[in-house]
Amino acid sequence: MRGHLIPVSLWTLLAIGLGAVVAVSLVVFAVKSPYKGYQSDSVLVRIPPRSSTLSILRALEEGGVIRDFRIGYIALRVFHKGKTLRAGEYRFTGPRSVEQVILTIAAGDVVTYRVTIPEGLTADEIFSIFSSQGFGSATEYSQLFERPQDFEGVPEGAPTLEGFLFPETFVITRSMTARDIVAMLTHHFAERLPEGYAEKARRAGLSVLEAITLASLVEKETSLDVERALVSAVFHNRLKRGMAMQCDPTTIYSLKRLGRWKGYLTRSDLSVADPYNTYVIPSLPPGPICSPSPASIRAAVAPADVDYLYFVARGDGSHLFASDYETQQRNVALYREYQRSAREAARALKEAASVPASP
Repeated sequence: MRGHLIPVSLWTLLAIGLGAVVAVSLVVFAVKSPYKGYQSDSVLVRIPPRSSTLSILRALEEGGVIRDFRIGYIALRVFHKGKTLRAGEYRFTGPRSVEQVILTIAAGDVVTYRVTIPEGLTADEIFSIFSSQGFGSATEYSQLFERPQDFEGVPEGAPTLEGFLFPETFVITRSMTARDIVAMLTHHFAERLPEGYAEKARRAGLSVLEAITLASLVEKETSLDVERALVSAVFHNRLKRGMAMQCDPTTIYSLKRLGRWKGYLTRSDLSVADPYNTYVIPSLPPGPICSPSPASIRAAVAPADVDYLYFVARGDGSHLFASDYETQQRNVALYREYQRSAREAARALKEAASVPASP
């Protein structure tokens, strides 16, 4: 009897072994075999933070990225033990094996986006760029705006984040929170300040906060690099004399803060009571009114060596500068004449366009 049982046990063991080999081979084949279950050229899969492994694998199955979430689970636990699937947004193009998919997510190879912040925007405008593209909400940014002390790189005493969200092109991902994005912008601000800026500001009689505030006024007043140091000089000279800065962009900023901006300035607007309105305060505002460019930041602590106290627009983007009120009045008259001529030219052009063509 015993001699009869031995070969039966051997055949059984052989059968079990062969079955195991076949099963492992099938699993390996399933793990290595490319698969594409979606109809489009590519598919985007978003994995929220703190998602469980099974929920991630099921999302990949539902998205047509893998054939069966159970194969993915086996591949992760057997062939890639110890690897963790990371949250984020992933784009898959063409057939991919379960192994390739798992390695992509474990490596955190997420989709990235380039977001450009132009120079001279307010914090509200910058936050709108991000929130309109789904990177954080307006409410989140509004709350963070009032907490400048929470972020590295913002000068001490800053009332808000205004002015310290550096204008540049940033690479971001869907996994980044509003706080992450703000921290990145303020970090870049501190990193891009010119070397020795605090000392240069001190020599100019300013703190870093005051220098960036002045830079934001320069930024809003001119877009011409050749004029930035001249505009800066006007503001420095007025500060030294205790004169009001009378910077129109600060009044506009005040009106926007108060929800009273109509899209144009009136004479009565200049007297609006607000700490940012430099027509009613004989000093700099308590903080910046926009995120200034590097050129304006440099000009704020390196004003031109001139005695100008006034400037007025020419109408072509440049300005006329004056050292006394009489010259300023003549320059204002020239500007008004330019405006009048421009209006007459526009009216004549409109009238000419309305005349029927000759038969």
